[in-house]
Amino acid sequence: MLAENDNRVFERVSGELAIRYSPQGTDGEFCSTTKNISGGGIRMPLLKKLKPGATLDLEIFKHNTDMAFRCMGRVMWIWDAPQNTNQDHVFEAGVKFLNPDLLYIGKLIESLGKSSILV
Repeated sequence: MLAENDNRVFERVSGELAIRYSPQGTDGEFCSTTKNISGGGIRMPLLKKLKPGATLDLEIFKHNTDMAFRCMGRVMWIWDAPQNTNQDHVFEAGVKFLNPDLLYIGKLIESLGKSSILV
């Protein structure tokens, strides 16, 4: 699962997993999906812009299964360019896991299939 490109420790796997997230210090809870995931973090769309450094409570799961895990994450970067001119404005963020459970992350990644590995 180790990758050598882009100075990353883990390889990224493309795929959609459901995410429930809540920025710490707020009452808001939002839903999204992953664009990709690794043992170190996720890339995900956000409906509201967050600042780099924001801490999130995360629950990542696969629909219609019991595969899920909770952890905390930190927004490392945010990109606010429109992804598609036909959609509402969506932000993309890179979120680093702060306390990952690699066993559960590995199970979720495995559920996406090995053909989804990004090079």
